[in-house]
Amino acid sequence: MSNTFRLAAQVVRAGPHHEVDAEGRLRPRRGGKGPGVVYLGDVATALIHGLQEAATLTLVRPPKFDEQRWELEVKAGDLTVRIHSRPYWGFGLVTKGYVNVLEFSGPEAPRDRVIFDLAAALGRLPWAFSWPAAADRILQRLEFNRSSHAEAWKNAVQRGRDGLRDDILTMEARRETVAKRLHAWLDDVEEEPTSTHRQHRLMEADEDLEHARKALKEDHAPGVERALARAEAALIEVDPLDEVPDGGHVEGITPVLTLEDDLDVVDLT
Repeated sequence: MSNTFRLAAQVVRAGPHHEVDAEGRLRPRRGGKGPGVVYLGDVATALIHGLQEAATLTLVRPPKFDEQRWELEVKAGDLTVRIHSRPYWGFGLVTKGYVNVLEFSGPEAPRDRVIFDLAAALGRLPWAFSWPAAADRILQRLEFNRSSHAEAWKNAVQRGRDGLRDDILTMEARRETVAKRLHAWLDDVEEEPTSTHRQHRLMEADEDLEHARKALKEDHAPGVERALARAEAALIEVDPLDEVPDGGHVEGITPVLTLEDDLDVVDLT
């Protein structure tokens, strides 16, 4: 596929935490003798957990004799990720002898965000192989060498980081717009009981934006999202857009119609 983007990631930890049920679906292992054990590994587990909207998990190729040789497809919205688990050193006798080849199909923005989240969740360089020379044959199939492959990872991670930074900048711009409307509205009214509350909530939005910036420095995407969500909730409370005083008008705000306005009445009976 022309829009397929491939990367390879070193597996470091894996355990028999999942199994394949009688209908071929992947499930958490409950112990006992399951129909088929799957050593999912830290890379696939982190990727799946990062796809919060993941709706479908399909084990395209279940494991046989080698529990760490399998193919899994994950679909989340318009993004599809196919994970190929393959041994590349030591005949698959040790966990670090495995690699996951990741095939991303779909829009670039969510793809890069998933790659950013994956690298952050692993807390290590997924493109650093335990046995680099042996990994070269995997990279050759992906038309990479080690240097260009590492660069592809880094570029994707940076694009994901830039996307989060753009989200913060967008919220900062919204904060400025809302603050201007609030100040204009306060100048237009004599006294408003909730004015102190609004100003306090605006300060909280500023604090949340600062938390978002700090979370981005730590590559903590969920922290960025939570902080931005709190900031957005605060700005919704602060914004006087839908609460123009009677007979008043704030520049840039469309007045809300009242019952005294002349309206065309339509009889739906």
